[in-house]
Order: sequence, then C-alpha cells, then structure tokens
Amino acid sequence: MNKLIIVLLMLPMIAMGQDAPFECDNNYGECGTPEMSGGGNTAGGGSILINNSDLGDTYQSADDYDDDGVEDSYDNCPRTRNNEQFDTDGDGVGDLCDNCRSTHNLNQWNLDGDPYGDLCDSDMDGDGILNNVDNCLRRHNTGQSDLDENGEGDACDNDLDGDGIDNTVDECPTMPGEIVDAPDRASECFPDRDGDGVPDFGTNPDNCLGVYNPEQSNIDNDANGDACDPDIDNDTVLNEYDNCTHVFNVDQEDVDRDGRGDRGCDDRYCYVVYGDESNCLDPDAAFKVYSPNVSLSTADTAHLRLFMNREHQPARYMWSIKVRPPRSSATISDHTGYAVDSTLFEYMIDHRPTFSPDVPGTYVLVLDVETAFGDNLTNELGVADRHEVMLVVSGKSNLSSSGCSVAANKTMPTFLLLFIMFLVPIRRISG
Repeated sequence: MNKLIIVLLMLPMIAMGQDAPFECDNNYGECGTPEMSGGGNTAGGGSILINNSDLGDTYQSADDYDDDGVEDSYDNCPRTRNNEQFDTDGDGVGDLCDNCRSTHNLNQWNLDGDPYGDLCDSDMDGDGILNNVDNCLRRHNTGQSDLDENGEGDACDNDLDGDGIDNTVDECPTMPGEIVDAPDRASECFPDRDGDGVPDFGTNPDNCLGVYNPEQSNIDNDANGDACDPDIDNDTVLNEYDNCTHVFNVDQEDVDRDGRGDRGCDDRYCYVVYGDESNCLDPDAAFKVYSPNVSLSTADTAHLRLFMNREHQPARYMWSIKVRPPRSSATISDHTGYAVDSTLFEYMIDHRPTFSPDVPGTYVLVLDVETAFGDNLTNELGVADRHEVMLVVSGKSNLSSSGCSVAANKTMPTFLLLFIMFLVPIRRISG
C-alpha cells in the first residue's frame, strides 16, 4: 500500500494549512456517548447516538445535523451542538438556540433580528428607544417624530397631520386640512429624510424610513423593504439564521450541510463535516479522505473518525503519530484496518481506532488511506489520499514522576507486578 499521510487538521493559531473547526470530544461536556443511545424518558425513546457520534464505538443510523449525538427529531437545537439539551424555560427550544432563555416563546419571534426575542427584548424594533417609551413599538423610528402629537409616532401613524385624511390619499400628509397647492410644496408635504429619492409618506411611501434604499426592493411584499426587513423572504426564519435569505424555505433543507439552502441558493453538492467547508467532500471530485480536528483532555479518549468522498468504498487505512508533546509515549489502538460501509460519507468500523493522550499539548496524527479495489467513481486501482488533523489536549499529565505513563502501569504484566511485590518485603526484612 502506498504510504499516505493524512495528518489531523492544524490549529488556527498555527501557520500550517487552512483553519478548520474542532469537534468536541468530551472536553466541554459529553458529545454523544453510548449511554445516550435509546432509553430515557423523552418521547420516542430518548436521545439517540447517531452514526457519526463523537464518542463511543457503537453506530446507529439516524440524522443528526449538528453532530451532537441527539437525533434531529428529538434535538431541541437541531442546528446547534447541545447534547445536554438544557431548556430553562421549558418552551421546547434549547437554551443554546433560544432567543429568550428564561421566557417561554416557542415561536421565537424576533422583529429586529437581534439576539433577543420580542418577548424579552427591551427594544423590540431595534431603534434605540425602549419599548415602554417608544411611540412606534414595531417600527424603527429613532427620531420619534409625532407631527400631530397624538402619541403615535409618524412611522406608524396612518394620519400624520391628524386631519382625518389617510396619508395615502392626503394631498399633503404633513399639513392638516385640504391643501390644493400640494404639488408646489412637495418637499414640505412629502419629505424624504433619508435622501433616497422616495418620499417618506404619500401614495407610495418609503418602505424603509431612515434607510437609504432607492431601489425599494421588497421580496416578500410586506410593510418593510429588504433593507430593513429581518425576514426578507417571509419564511419565518430570520435572515441571521436563514440559509437562503431570498428564497422562501421554511424547512431550511441543506443536504450537504454547507450552510446554503438547497432550494435556490446552492448549485453544488459538497458534504461538509462539522463546519469545515474548505475540506468538504465532493463525491464527483478526485478521491479524498478526511477526519476532523479534536479538542479533548488527558482524561479522555479520542475516537478517530474516517470520512471519504465516496460511499461504500472498500479501503485500507493506517493511523500513525507524526508529532507529539515531549515525554509523551501514547499510542493509537487499532491503528490499521479495512473500511467499506458508510453513512453520510462516514465509515462504520468494527474496531474504531482510538487515541488516549498522556500529556497535554498538540498531537499531529497521520492517516494513510488507499482503495482496496478500484475507485468507485473512476475504477482506477490503488487510489490513495492523505489528510492532516490535529489533536489539542488540555488537562494534567498522566505520567508518573519517573516519566512512565500512568495508563501503562495499569496494564503492567502480571509477572512484573508479582516480582515487585516480592521485592518489597525482602527489602524491609534486610533493613
């Protein structure tokens, strides 16, 4: 087999290769373990360990978009990693994606598209005026102008001058009474305070008051132009979270997980593993393998994952260590093997390679992969690829004062343990 070195991806702060995200491997709370599989008191049997779970050596087929070990149909934050599923206000939306963590708001309404939902936002429309004094609670109107002084701001008042004539038919919305010479006083009757060439009031008023938008684009044809509309396509998904802001797509379908909605915003399929778009897996491209970076502690074990841009591609793999911190003697278990079955480009391996770091620091592992038969796409024999990945380890050293690995002592041969036990009493007697 041709030697292929695939080293786990480099840290962003190290100038070696491109930046890539790190997956959590039990370092910041468990991220999907065999104990989570099945059972539980939640509807439908509780949390489910999916096929590309971070921890454990058991695979199950399910869909887990955020790769947190909880299947999407049970996940209260399906696009945000939160295997603990905390939900402080009990509204069915997990704390990590709830825009009002302490206020029950299942619908997650958020008029101004900021981090706070309407029910817990002190400035609902984001105009800098607190709700309790804002004269247009749901319209952005920093100036708070109120021409007729009726307590209703001009931005949301259908009769600005209070003369009983609706702004849309009033010859001069800013002056009470019937004004017959309105055309000669256009600038006074129909001001354009943002200077975009569209009058603030009148038959066709500016759809974004105070925002320069001469094109007046308004995809969803609602009261707010695109330049000031937090949900441009009116699909109930705020622009900030919408994977296709200009196309109505409530389901937010994104099969290749590249952050771009399939319907209207993505013309290429390239599967993204844990947000690392630069290393996406294109099934129509040349043979490629991948494994994500891992952040863990010395108390954890990293389960090394194998991805290829081919489904069900028979291949041989070999893991080795390229870089390790000083004094480390950690090894990779089950470092060689054969893979053939996959789900979403991740390969199901009977004996998953694992790595238990013994000292904190940076490790670079090397993965060699070669097709066992012909490439499923090209039929070319012996196709190979390599990839670099990095493990960043925190915590305390597992080495003893003598420099030996504590973990190694646990597996000390029986004859050596008996020999040590025999020597100790002899020394005591002779002393």
